[in-house]
Amino acid sequence: MAVLGRATFEVQVHREGRWAINEVLSSEEAARAKAQSLLTQKGVAGVKIIKETKFSETNVRESEIFCQMKEAEDSADYSITPVEAAPLCEQVADYYQTAARNTMARIFSKYIEKQELTPLELLHSHKNLKRMLNIDSMVPSAVDKIASLHARATGGDSRKRKDMIWQAVERIGARAREADSKQLPELKNSTLDEMLARIDAKFPDPEERTYMANVAFARATTNWQGWLAKMANLLPIAKSQKDERARAMVDEMMADIFVSKSVIKDVIGVSKHLGDAVLRIVDLMQGKCQPTKFATEDLLELLNSLFAADLLPRSKKVLFERIQRDLDSPVRLTNSEDPNGDKVFYDQVLDRLVGDHGVIGGRPVATGLTGRWARLSNIGGATGFKRATEAVRDKLTSGKRKFVYLLAMYDPDVDPNLKAMIEGQVRDLAAQLNTIQKIAPEARTEKARLQEAAAIQRLVLDSKLEARTRDPLANKFDDLVSDYIISQGVIERLDDKRLPFRERASRLVTFCASGVLTIGRATTIARDIVVGYLRRKDFITEYTADIPEPSEKEKAIKEFYTLLSRTGFEVR
Repeated sequence: MAVLGRATFEVQVHREGRWAINEVLSSEEAARAKAQSLLTQKGVAGVKIIKETKFSETNVRESEIFCQMKEAEDSADYSITPVEAAPLCEQVADYYQTAARNTMARIFSKYIEKQELTPLELLHSHKNLKRMLNIDSMVPSAVDKIASLHARATGGDSRKRKDMIWQAVERIGARAREADSKQLPELKNSTLDEMLARIDAKFPDPEERTYMANVAFARATTNWQGWLAKMANLLPIAKSQKDERARAMVDEMMADIFVSKSVIKDVIGVSKHLGDAVLRIVDLMQGKCQPTKFATEDLLELLNSLFAADLLPRSKKVLFERIQRDLDSPVRLTNSEDPNGDKVFYDQVLDRLVGDHGVIGGRPVATGLTGRWARLSNIGGATGFKRATEAVRDKLTSGKRKFVYLLAMYDPDVDPNLKAMIEGQVRDLAAQLNTIQKIAPEARTEKARLQEAAAIQRLVLDSKLEARTRDPLANKFDDLVSDYIISQGVIERLDDKRLPFRERASRLVTFCASGVLTIGRATTIARDIVVGYLRRKDFITEYTADIPEPSEKEKAIKEFYTLLSRTGFEVR
């Protein structure tokens, strides 16, 4: 029996055209929580809360304090798409970042593909966010999945993570609802640079400026229906605007769009097979993708120029991650009927992606290449991944490219077992390359072999390897080069007494500048010999002995000391 003067809260649901009482609760907070839970259930068209206060048996006051109707339910399949990892978002601000939005785009891919709305637009548009939250159990399922991934990654409680995520969702929604009523500068009949300037004048707080700029931006972009229409409006902005923030906003939106499975095909055109598509996406990011049948040529031309100028770095990162997933997927690389066709094409992909200066796309692509070879070789698990890493390494022809690949695979922050495996392979490879000849077996000259050894040492020194691994490896290559220079009399051979003195001196300095010396003992040996040589009392006289004109002598000396300076010598 209700206590006189105390309110109760009657939660009603609307199903099949009529209202019915679902539950009567004693607190407004509990009633509102129940209402939000009911709104996520399939078949519920609306929920309302009636507050009832009983003052006497005949004096009862009722008032409706909440009512929300869901939009007509879409019969489309909006089930979530599983993801294997998700960034840990500890602050609400983290949910707006590229990595979090890319995860949203993937897990809600079925909904986003149909609506053709980016996560950036959804997070900054209350109307679209509310519609998304009302789609049956889509968002609750995603929250459960992400909470489980976070708990697994941190060893924490998935229920606590779920509560944290829901709190963030509520705050994101509340902020979007509040922003919805604000008058903001419009992009229509203006430029993004001008819109940002007007927002700067309106909002003094930098964080608030950024948020409101994205709200205003989303109000414009949601009216550009379809991915291609969005791109057709966005890409010219990236090319024309001077404010770096404007270009960054376009890049963020494009990064969201590129998560879509279909949009890249609509831009670059038909590819022969997955492997061909991978290589053509790499072409695109290098600014040289050629259109094929059904390509959107004007957009492709714009993207080529923007990627070539490195104006879309976030979009490039998203596309490299896409390549990783494509390489790691069960979809075949080719359409060949030959069972070895994929392995043959894989070698082409490997040769294209792993070069002397690095793996195109870095660790994600290196990991994708490894996963693909494990799949082609039908090996799985941690042991299979180790064997695949060794096999990919051994496919590469030069010692430098082998190191490029292994060091790209290395990340000190990943699984300790994987980290230790890569460290072990790097040490094993260094042990195998125990002579200058073995380091670069295909090099045709002594200089090329020494340059290869020095380049490997630089790769090691510039890597993320911990000092306990990095320093001994760097010293090993320095010892190899220095021992070779001494045993083979390299510097003595350069100082050929049959040549004019000036040519001999220039050859010695040029040798030091040619990238053949490792950092450490080899550099010290060569520089000590060169410096001792240059400090001879009669050096300048001998250097200019065959030059008759005083002005030409002075010019030659200046040019030589400029060369010394560029090489790093400090000789007075």
